[in-house]
Amino acid sequence: MKIKIISIGKVKNNNILNLCNDYRQRIMHSAKIDEVIFKNNTKESENKKIVSHLLKSKDYKIALSQDGEIISSENFAKILSMMNDRSSCFIIGGSDGLNNQTKSNCDKIISLSPMTFTHELAKLFLLEQIYRSITIIQNKKYHK
Repeated sequence: MKIKIISIGKVKNNNILNLCNDYRQRIMHSAKIDEVIFKNNTKESENKKIVSHLLKSKDYKIALSQDGEIISSENFAKILSMMNDRSSCFIIGGSDGLNNQTKSNCDKIISLSPMTFTHELAKLFLLEQIYRSITIIQNKKYHK
C-alpha cells in the first residue's frame, strides 16, 4: 500500500508534530507513506500548486473538505483496502481550504467532520484514521 499526503504548511505545534510522527512510524510498518508540503500562500496560489501536482499523478486522489462525504472508519478502511495496487493521495488544504478546481481534480471528497480543523489537526486525524484503517484491514486490536 502506498499513501501520499499533500498539504499546505508544516506542522509547527510540537505536540501535534510528535503525534503525527508516531502515527507515521506505525503506518510505515505496513505501508509506504510520502508527504508533499507546499508553503502557505494565497488560496489561489496554494490550489494552483496542488492542481499542478494532481494532474501529473495517477494516484487515487482524495480531497479532505468540510463539505465532503462523512464516512465511518470501517468504510475508510474499505477504500484503502481497494488501493492495494494503486497509490492513494490525500489532499489537505491550507487555512482557506480547497477550491472547486482542486476538488474537481480528485476522485473522491471526504470530510473528517462537519467541524472545521486547522490543517495541523486535519493531518493528525488523517494519519490516525489511516493507521486505524490498516489495523482494521489486518484485523488487529487497535480498532474497537
